[in-house]
Amino acid sequence: MKVTINHVQKTAGLIRKTTFHGVALKVEFNTEELAVISERRLGHDIILERGYPADMSDMAAEKHANRGLGRKLLTAAVSGKDANDFHLSVNKLIKGEDVYHLGTPVEAKEYEDELKDGLVKLKNWIVGNADVEKETTSFEL
Repeated sequence: MKVTINHVQKTAGLIRKTTFHGVALKVEFNTEELAVISERRLGHDIILERGYPADMSDMAAEKHANRGLGRKLLTAAVSGKDANDFHLSVNKLIKGEDVYHLGTPVEAKEYEDELKDGLVKLKNWIVGNADVEKETTSFEL
């Protein structure tokens, strides 16, 4: 598993320009890890729970949350089930780079630390799901 984390910036707004600080995450899984993910169906496992990004307005976030069932089904059919929420899942990492924008550089650094912890847990989760111990153990209580 090769992880690349970059910090990016984006400006939005015509009159009051606001700078958003993003964290771009790209994970390249090797073939063994991809085999374990597909065999054990770990694709929908959530690595990091997160709310809507800072570059999305409150009105747009509310509109996203209040979409109808038909719109959610269409989004899931076209972009995948994970497109209906903002949580970071294994499928989002498999699809490509994930960029999440935050309001300040400090929040971006804290988010990067959370990402690193979550990715270490993911790696351990994949390794733990690879094989079942075939040795018999016995112990006395």
